[in-house]
Amino acid sequence: MKKIKIFAFLFLATGLACFSQEENLKEREKQAAFNPTNTSFAKKEISYITLKNGDKIEGYIKGIGWKKGQVKEVVFEVSGEKKKKIPASEISELYALPSKFGQLSKMDSYFSDATKWGNQDVSDVVNKGYTCYTIQKVSLKNKKAEQEFLMQLVNPRFSKEISVFSDPWAKKTSSIGVGSLKLAGGIAKSYYLKKGDKMIWITKGNFMDYFEDLFYDNDKFKTKYSERKIKWSLLGVYILDYTEFS
Repeated sequence: MKKIKIFAFLFLATGLACFSQEENLKEREKQAAFNPTNTSFAKKEISYITLKNGDKIEGYIKGIGWKKGQVKEVVFEVSGEKKKKIPASEISELYALPSKFGQLSKMDSYFSDATKWGNQDVSDVVNKGYTCYTIQKVSLKNKKAEQEFLMQLVNPRFSKEISVFSDPWAKKTSSIGVGSLKLAGGIAKSYYLKKGDKMIWITKGNFMDYFEDLFYDNDKFKTKYSERKIKWSLLGVYILDYTEFS
């Protein structure tokens, strides 16, 4: 009888430990969730543009010119002036509210919980619901000649080591929810990742081809994950861990 009680205790303890690890991972996934990919903007809400020459402009987005799913130009209106087209090649950064800002603003408290991870330079604007775009030189799908596009940064709170940019044409996998709201469709099946000066198109299918180059230059990360099964669904967690370990 004593052996049975000991066995039952060990079984229960193991089960609780597994449950605890699973809950911790789910919480970590929420912390590492990428921002929703945004392809439309609130035309009546103020947006902010920083030009490459250092000039800062406040006004309203009246239209977007797209090429291959990325921003090629912005139709912008400053109060009292005529609308004008600004090529992406002249812009350094763009901050704009999504067209469904009213719904997204419900996530403010969730966003603020994540600001202690990684780069906080843009946290004030991002926590207000703004989408962050920065100019990047990229070879679309690792095949085309490099061009400059305004690309949406989807991990602004932990982008210090590896920046993740949306691929608006990507297919989606599972979803991560906050209340009744889904974040970014969970994780897409492709993103553009920038580490140092290198920008690459990463997909669920080619992820393992790039994994070691992305993460294994950090000994703490390598120790933690070298014996574990690597999952595409944990991309955000890997980048968040790598950022913290660095």
